[in-house]
Amino acid sequence: MKLNPQENLTCDILIIGSGGAGLRAGIVAASKNADTLLVSKSRIGHPTNTYMSKAIIAASGWGEAEDNKDVHTVDTIKGGRFINDQEKVATLAERVGNEISFLKECGVHFEMADGKPVLAKIPGHHYARHVHGENWTGSDLVKPLTNRAKAAGVRFKDHLFITRLITSEGKICGATGVTTDGDFITIQAKAVVLATGGYAQIYLNTNNAHGITGDGLALAYDAGVALKDMEFVQFYPTARGKQGSRLLLYEKMLIQKGVVLKNSDGEDILKKNGKDPATITRDQLAQLIINEIKEGPEGKERIVMDLSSLTEETAKELIHLLPAAWWKGEKAYDVVPTTHFCMGGIETDKDGATSVRGLFAVGEATAGAHGANRLAGNALAEIFSLGSLVGEKAAELTMNTGAHLPINEAADIEKERLEKEFSEEGVCPKQLIQDLKEQMWDKAGIAREKNELEKALEFINDTWLSAEVINAKQLIRLLEFQNMRVVAEMVCRAALKRTESRGAHYRVDYPEEDNSQWLKNIVFHKGNDEMEVETRVVSQELVKP
Repeated sequence: MKLNPQENLTCDILIIGSGGAGLRAGIVAASKNADTLLVSKSRIGHPTNTYMSKAIIAASGWGEAEDNKDVHTVDTIKGGRFINDQEKVATLAERVGNEISFLKECGVHFEMADGKPVLAKIPGHHYARHVHGENWTGSDLVKPLTNRAKAAGVRFKDHLFITRLITSEGKICGATGVTTDGDFITIQAKAVVLATGGYAQIYLNTNNAHGITGDGLALAYDAGVALKDMEFVQFYPTARGKQGSRLLLYEKMLIQKGVVLKNSDGEDILKKNGKDPATITRDQLAQLIINEIKEGPEGKERIVMDLSSLTEETAKELIHLLPAAWWKGEKAYDVVPTTHFCMGGIETDKDGATSVRGLFAVGEATAGAHGANRLAGNALAEIFSLGSLVGEKAAELTMNTGAHLPINEAADIEKERLEKEFSEEGVCPKQLIQDLKEQMWDKAGIAREKNELEKALEFINDTWLSAEVINAKQLIRLLEFQNMRVVAEMVCRAALKRTESRGAHYRVDYPEEDNSQWLKNIVFHKGNDEMEVETRVVSQELVKP
């Protein structure tokens, strides 16, 4: 099968990904008169993780006078167990306060009281510094930002899957892509911003948007950019629904009077393990829950969040967060951990620049801001504070860049590669993805140990049967699988190499944190024949353990 005739596009800045990070970068870039094209493999703005979020943003400077960017920086580095890129954290904390003002200018409505945003205090943060959309939903953010981007002159193209970044002599030249209708697209660009999100969809149970398959990470890796911290995957501890698709926010629920997390014997598991519901972080609670499940009767242990003691008055205050069934008399809910956020990703400097000139990355696609564990509210803090910075830096670069570099020859090679993937025989790409997700959840999930990680790696590296690809939609699914497979290998290899437990990385055979050996990042590079891995000591210039 052949793809449709080639369509050629040109822009100053190509932004890949239409969540909050991509939109924020695009708004700034376009406002600086850079011709900005934003592409998405799905409908612009949704479904993205920003759209599916609870619209909670950690921002110092809006609450107590003692809270400031320095306190926020220290909290974030401690929460990340000192593996963070400390300079990037400081940049985030310094800029995020102004982003709340910008979002209000865009028409974002935060929950307000007495003319000020209502602030929440969440475990891991010293002060109440979290603002949230009035409906506790990401649409509070995405719709105003999309409108602002259009007004700024950002061009949009959706349902376009980027297949390869094109570089020449260490510089970005553009990209190629394919649409669900089978159109082959080439895009010449002076700068490219990867804002594609993380890789939580490599796991069976996740609350992430369906398209979060590690595409940006795989694109960057293929272009020669390093990836790091891939072992650090955050599992949100209390999720409901099929495969953990709906979160029940423990940070808000467990601090309410009478709310209890119980095991099958009716024990309060926090009290049993000496944990305070007001301070326990996501990694700690997820690991506690998974240990309770393993200690209970095989296949029968349940963890239940009992909300029967909530008063109607309190329930009304939590109306956007409570399951609808609560009002119909269902007061207790089975909860399990689910894959929620990925701390690892593309290596950038504090300005979002990669080792390839003109290639930037921002948001969950990158590593460094969160270290070994992300604190609540810092994901949206990152995408807006660093998204605006990346938009600035990309626009500045294009102002000092000459004519577009040619990409026709590389594009022809890529088109030929893609057309070779079409086949009427083989395994459906959807099944390949399902098998990979199951293996990763079972063998490289919350509780990890050497033998199981090795089995997962063996599965990933096995020779795969050819895939059945008879149309463009199946081709895109196969390309997603190939990206997921690259990322999954890194997760397993890094988890094997890090012989300790730190933050969200929990090795049952190495249960202790080991600062004497492991205040290091694990970094992956693309070698000539295989993946290359190194360890690098983390800079501790701002905050030391």
